[in-house]
Amino acid sequence: MSKIFRLKSNFVDFSVFIEADNDDSDSIMGLSMAQKWKAFKGLGPVQLELKKSDTGKKNYQSDISSFLSPFYVLSDIALDKLGDIFLPGGQVLPVITDSKKKAFSGYYPTRALSGCFDRENSLFRETERGLIIEKPVLKADNITDEYLFSIEEDISRVFVTEAFKRRVEEAGLLGFDFSVEIPTT
Repeated sequence: MSKIFRLKSNFVDFSVFIEADNDDSDSIMGLSMAQKWKAFKGLGPVQLELKKSDTGKKNYQSDISSFLSPFYVLSDIALDKLGDIFLPGGQVLPVITDSKKKAFSGYYPTRALSGCFDRENSLFRETERGLIIEKPVLKADNITDEYLFSIEEDISRVFVTEAFKRRVEEAGLLGFDFSVEIPTT
């Protein structure tokens, strides 16, 4: 089995998108987690604003922002170059940004795999609303997606494979961070 990574963006070197209307009860992040990997119906455009990177840069260079995960912001360049991966396994949603040159869209994954969560080796706790997973471990033999997936037990993380990483690098996309490798059994 190839390596598995968490899908995330580089907050240190690249700017991130946050939701402009910051009412936590209706935040796109909260709504996305509540969806439990089911497609949205009738969701209007999400108003976003750009925040500086950890190094103080503020620009629209990045092709991904995971600050609102499991709702991602992808450049139309990323969607064009990796559409064969993103489109079958998720939903593209409208967003509004102040970018004049680069177009962006929201992306919400809808392909959740079952039987991949290794309860014996993961670090988690159970609550009334479900599991709070601190350190996931995945069962490699049950991962059936070649590039991108989520798991039923975890409402906030999205995972990608080494093949996905390779495609991102070949496409020359910016802002992806593959530093968080997920253990597998």
